[in-house]
Amino acid sequence: MPEPVMLPSLPPASLGARPAPFAPERTNRLTYDDEVFLRSATVIGVPVVGQTAWRFPAEIPVEAVQEVVDELAKGPLNRLVVRPKALGARSRWVPATTAEPVRLHPDRIKPDQVMAWLDTTTDEVPFDPVKGPLWAFFMAYTTDGGTVVTYNASHIVCDGGMKLGALIAAVRRQPLPRLPFDDPAAAEVTRKDDRRDARMMARAAVRGLRTARQAGKPPVLEAQSSEKRPVPAPQPDDHVVHDVAFAGADCPVSEWNAAVERAGGTSNTLQIAISVEVLLEAGIVRPGEPVKMSLPVSMRGKGDLRSNATSGVSIAVETELRDGVGRVTDLAHIRERAKKEFSALFKGTRPDPIAHIAPLAQMIPDRLAKPLLKNVVTPLGLASNLGRPDPDFVAPFGVPADSIVFRGLALGATRGELRRMRGGVTSWWCEVGETCNLGIRALDPDAVPDSGRLKEIVTDVYERWGLVPTFW
Repeated sequence: MPEPVMLPSLPPASLGARPAPFAPERTNRLTYDDEVFLRSATVIGVPVVGQTAWRFPAEIPVEAVQEVVDELAKGPLNRLVVRPKALGARSRWVPATTAEPVRLHPDRIKPDQVMAWLDTTTDEVPFDPVKGPLWAFFMAYTTDGGTVVTYNASHIVCDGGMKLGALIAAVRRQPLPRLPFDDPAAAEVTRKDDRRDARMMARAAVRGLRTARQAGKPPVLEAQSSEKRPVPAPQPDDHVVHDVAFAGADCPVSEWNAAVERAGGTSNTLQIAISVEVLLEAGIVRPGEPVKMSLPVSMRGKGDLRSNATSGVSIAVETELRDGVGRVTDLAHIRERAKKEFSALFKGTRPDPIAHIAPLAQMIPDRLAKPLLKNVVTPLGLASNLGRPDPDFVAPFGVPADSIVFRGLALGATRGELRRMRGGVTSWWCEVGETCNLGIRALDPDAVPDSGRLKEIVTDVYERWGLVPTFW
């Protein structure tokens, strides 16, 4: 059997991602990270969905997309959750027996309507972790002769590494195991098995608490962060579901690289700097003080088929007030700090006390977890850089895309929930052909009330770097 294809790509933003071992997980039980996204959907009522959209310059036959979907359905992405029969046991994965067919929009859409159409696809097939599905494909033809295809998937079932890797394997017709375990009878788990798992988790929780107590408190990153933003007072519109502002900005790779060269940085550091400057321009953070930025990274090893295998680091990005505008002018310090933190992460010398209490957190019943989850915050700034994706991901249906946009969506979040979570911006960057795309979400419903305002902010920030964005 061919070696499994799992890309160590940077995944979309994730809430609660923890460092994970490089060895493949040999169990069909949900990991702590899987559980975080499961509870976001089932306990808080805010499912997190990753959306990847390709824009093709030609018409793609529906059959070509369906062929890839059929192959994808044979792999590890096609799985469902079964809740445990014993208190304290972890939920488990079982193979799904069906998959959603490709859904073609009945009418051609104008190029400037693409983002609005992408928004509608998240409502068309509600993802259910127990009944399914947890992923689906949609496509639409545009009035200028092109095609847009979107690959939506619940974060419960995949982070970026799994999402990209499973699709690339499907494009190559490369068989992968359906689930990350060897036992073919794993679907027939008994109450006794769940009790055994609960006892194992209890022992792990005791060890973890002991280790966390011995480790003491981790060092605090002195920077503006979500935790330091004040909790807003209740407002009359807290119950209103909010359409989070999003902008998908294309620009020529040559112009982006020129801006990188002028600043003496890298594509990664420029993306981080732009994300921070969007925070500054929106008034979410203050110039002259460092800003805490979270940088996710895949911990997925060869043959690793876990749904979520993501970790990350946080760095303080220096800001200043220049000519009356908040700016990030030094990219070198971003690279140095990120390099230092990633080195500590991969060497295992970076303290992570949450990893020690993860078994206990996973054992807590939903009814007890709900009040705790109300206090969770999202990162003030998070930047995922996917670089230049594999050619089979850029052209999964035979024609190379001229742009790809990535974004994560917290579906059904109300303005009150977003205010309590105190998030800032989340961005994704990738390079496709001669075009690079920055997808950016602004999570503060008051500072950035809609996508129109976010596009204005991004345009202003890009201009300061000598860039001109073209929006999806």
